[in-house]
Amino acid sequence: MPFSAAPVLRLNDTPEPQVIEAGPREDRATFDIAVSKMRGKGRPAHQVWLPPLDVPDALDTLMGDLAPDPELGLVSRRWRDAGSLVVPIGIVDRPLEQLRDTLSVGLGGAAGHVAIVGGPRSGKSTLARTLVTSLALTSTPLETQFYVLDFGGGTFSPLVKLAHVAGVASRNEPDVVRRTLAELRGIVDKREAYFRAQGIDSIETYRRRRAEGRADDGYGDVFLVVDGWPTIRAEFDELEMEIQELAGRGLTFGLHLVATTNRWMDFRSAVKDVFGTRLELRLGDPSDSEIDRKVAANVPKGRPGRGVEATRHHFLSAIPRIDGSGDVGSLGSGVDDMVDRVNAAWEGPAGPKLRLLPDEIRLDRVREMAGPADRRILLGIDESNLAPIGLDVVEEPHLYLFGDSDSGKTGMLRTVAHEVMRLYTPEQAQIFAVDYRRSLLGEIPDEYLRDYFTTEDQALANIPELAAYLRSRLPGPDVTPEQLRNRSWWSGAEVFVLVDDYDLVVTSSGSPLAALVPLLAQAGDVGLHLVLTRRSGGAARASYEQVMQTLRDLATPGILLSGSPDEGPLIGNIKAVPAVPGRGRLVSRETGNNVVQLAWTPSRHG
Repeated sequence: MPFSAAPVLRLNDTPEPQVIEAGPREDRATFDIAVSKMRGKGRPAHQVWLPPLDVPDALDTLMGDLAPDPELGLVSRRWRDAGSLVVPIGIVDRPLEQLRDTLSVGLGGAAGHVAIVGGPRSGKSTLARTLVTSLALTSTPLETQFYVLDFGGGTFSPLVKLAHVAGVASRNEPDVVRRTLAELRGIVDKREAYFRAQGIDSIETYRRRRAEGRADDGYGDVFLVVDGWPTIRAEFDELEMEIQELAGRGLTFGLHLVATTNRWMDFRSAVKDVFGTRLELRLGDPSDSEIDRKVAANVPKGRPGRGVEATRHHFLSAIPRIDGSGDVGSLGSGVDDMVDRVNAAWEGPAGPKLRLLPDEIRLDRVREMAGPADRRILLGIDESNLAPIGLDVVEEPHLYLFGDSDSGKTGMLRTVAHEVMRLYTPEQAQIFAVDYRRSLLGEIPDEYLRDYFTTEDQALANIPELAAYLRSRLPGPDVTPEQLRNRSWWSGAEVFVLVDDYDLVVTSSGSPLAALVPLLAQAGDVGLHLVLTRRSGGAARASYEQVMQTLRDLATPGILLSGSPDEGPLIGNIKAVPAVPGRGRLVSRETGNNVVQLAWTPSRHG
């Protein structure tokens, strides 16, 4: 075997260095390394602080058992059984208890009126819609109805199609706003009479009997939602007292008020006191808080839906959708989806809807509604009940009307003339027309028309003769009390004097009707009935004219049609407002102050 010699190492030889590869550099602290090793290796520790209230819940998240029912529609059985009108509206944070709970309200008792207060863009309208939606998901359209005054920018417009919503009125629909209040007033008045007749002592008794099928006036619990209370005070100030009166007596008869506003001071004290449920969102000035100023100051800005509830806990309101999404950006499509699903699930009869005054109604239709037994001079239909309204000429023999051109003045006179012909024969009634513009020419049959005055000379020559004839009917000393009661000491026709455009008839030298003034107060004794119309322009100054002043002194019923509010109060404290032809206010001792649509009687000349 060959011998191999070992290499000889010389002193001037340098050994080659060994290269050691370095690992990754560790920059973490020892504590961080220990935490990373322990993460996920044991039972999670208890979380002291819960995540912030940022993303709102959809209502189906709060109503886990939401499902269609063949009798109740889309409903949450659990919340329906929770109590009378008890519904969830959000999540409340209770940090000291380290939990979050469902924020609910109970509107079945003394807390039935709701105030939602918050600064601009704080989520007031959304919370109001959430409350309406939550109630709709726990009741049927026959059990709850919602009437909405939407002054918050049209946020309630998508809910118009919801089966539970009876009607929505906006600020540019003043007639619909007034009609909504009139409808609610009529509901409460009728329900009060119904409770008395049926021996029902409270709304709780009514709910129970209605569920048993032993009572029903056509309505369930009725909600008036006013989204934007300051608009009521600024643009509909005459309605504020009406809402206040309804709220004061409403809970007894199942009427609930839900109102939103920017500040608590927007409510008058008499209204604020009725709100048993108060929800306060982020205020423009936290020092205005009615719950707790310090807690209100901690409500974060720029987070709509965040607020403080009565127990001084923060809450986040839910949003009115039932698709499981908390996305506020797509809330519009979510609301549309909710409305479609609720309507599709409801298979019962439609709930009551807001009835509106028609822009035109024929006299024949008013007569059908009144029936042949009605012996009044029918004028049209009223706003409160959409029922015929008229005058009993025995109790209220005269009538006057103010209105602009094309507002329906002459049409009202045609209606009165046709009503006279309906109620009387030519032997029982005769008509004298004072019509300088000849707008009634050919409208009154000859057998009823006794005289037709188209000039001042004709009126001055003949009206004093008419007055002398009527004075002969005045009761003398030999008239018995029985004759006075049944007015049998004279015989002949009732006299109806119809005056169109009275502003043309009266002049600086006086009025041709002055001869009738002494008889106006005794019209019932002599069978005199004066009906006149006048332009609303200058009517305030003309109210001191002799004939007009006498009519006012006698508390004669007056009608105020379309006109300019700049004329000031024309009948009592009522100002004219622009309106459709025939729409106006009838002020009478018998019927009060009513918005009416006068009956339209077509002209014989087309």
